[in-house]
Amino acid sequence: MYRIIRNNPNAIILDVRSRQEYREGHIQGAINIPTYEIEKKIDKISKDKSATVICYCSAGIRSKKTVKILKMLGYTEAYSVAGGIII
Repeated sequence: MYRIIRNNPNAIILDVRSRQEYREGHIQGAINIPTYEIEKKIDKISKDKSATVICYCSAGIRSKKTVKILKMLGYTEAYSVAGGIII
């Protein structure tokens, strides 16, 4: 993940955990859109479907699912943080 961010400082960091989890701690600058809301709130990410979007959650399961959804919606540079992030 760090290499992707370093190579692309404009990457969008997407926290796909619940609002409660986000309030308890998150990566600075991350956008919080829980996986179950991603299709309704996709416009908060980027209209540029080639933008780099890095998704994370606590275990990597929700972020992986979110990446699949984003790719189905046409986002070509969506990535999941394997294993999640503990904050």
